[in-house]
Amino acid sequence: MARQKRKSGKKIAEQAALYGDLTPDLPPFASTSEEIKRAVERNAVQRGVLLVKILISLNMDEALATVGKIAAEYDKEEICEAAETLGIDADALTLLDQAEPPIPYPYYFCTPAYLVEHPRLVMYYRNVAMLSRKVMNGIGLGTESYELNLVAPPASIAAELVHYFNIIVSKLIKIGGVTPQRHIEMAFANLGDSLGGVSRNEVGRLASAQVIRLLALHLHRKWRVASITYRLKGRVMPGDEDDDDQVDSGVAQVLIVSPEMDLEGILDRLESQRVKYRELTMRNGNRLLLDRQHEWQGPEGKAFRIGPDLHAQSPLVDMLWAGEIKGGADPAGSDEHWKTATQALSRILEACEKTGRSKPDLSFLATIIVERVAREAQAWIEQGRLSSVYNLTKITESPTERQAFLDEMTAFLGCD
Repeated sequence: MARQKRKSGKKIAEQAALYGDLTPDLPPFASTSEEIKRAVERNAVQRGVLLVKILISLNMDEALATVGKIAAEYDKEEICEAAETLGIDADALTLLDQAEPPIPYPYYFCTPAYLVEHPRLVMYYRNVAMLSRKVMNGIGLGTESYELNLVAPPASIAAELVHYFNIIVSKLIKIGGVTPQRHIEMAFANLGDSLGGVSRNEVGRLASAQVIRLLALHLHRKWRVASITYRLKGRVMPGDEDDDDQVDSGVAQVLIVSPEMDLEGILDRLESQRVKYRELTMRNGNRLLLDRQHEWQGPEGKAFRIGPDLHAQSPLVDMLWAGEIKGGADPAGSDEHWKTATQALSRILEACEKTGRSKPDLSFLATIIVERVAREAQAWIEQGRLSSVYNLTKITESPTERQAFLDEMTAFLGCD
């Protein structure tokens, strides 16, 4: 059955009845202060669990203990004599000697023997040198297999890594000085920067997975979904500052959905392996696609590239509906999320206009929606540029709002 469009005024009135604590003239999808607090709390727990898991997998305590053991046994004169070959600036060694108390060289500088004998120390010395795994890959000196202790670096690679790390650390010491704990501060400062990137990407993945899970289970109960395509990202790789660049394990997998299967239990298992959903295929032939790129040809061969976070497609229509989803719960970032989303949605509107396609229904989904963003989103609805706005926190906390969301999404997908 074709979806009957609802007037925005009716939608607002219906939602306002659910959320009477909002300012009367504020769109009902705006987040209340208490909702924002709860969303921030959930976000903090999610990020905290992720970061603790990464820290456990890194086993930095063991790395520091190993470095401490080396520092208690190393031959100082041997390092001084080989300093130039190792890429160590003699002035940096002087600063370590002049510290109170004098600082053992291995806290900052490494030798090939250290890395060959203890491959995990590549992770420690890389972080002291303020380098990311991504940039190491970019310069052709990938360190992942060594940091995971899968293999020891060959002597030639160990020598190249040592020289590169030591040159950088020498300059850092000469510029910033040293303290007995500075090596730890340097390592964790760089690690923290990397973990920040991982957690931001994970927040987005979790928001997307939350929406797909709700839809998949709802559509399964209505016997509308035929299959689910996904990839498994597995555990977070320690030190990956850009998890989107991480290679998904294996190829895309397809789950054929049957009426009797325990889909909720299956999704639980997939999500424990950090699932990245790619597609829901409906029994009517329509599809819900995630993170897919389109290139539409306009007049004179001009290409219009669009890539919404989510979009629905039928066998005859490229885009029935599209949505941008923002999972962050930081109120300070709400404006930026809205700006990024509207840029993506505007590209869709422009591409439709320039290529003669019908404008799809467009939605904005966000964990929190601060007042200014709510007012701008409402203006977009009134201008006809946006069909709906969904507050994911309200959907999480309110069964009534959740059902309204599922019913509308079912209609967008042509499954009502």
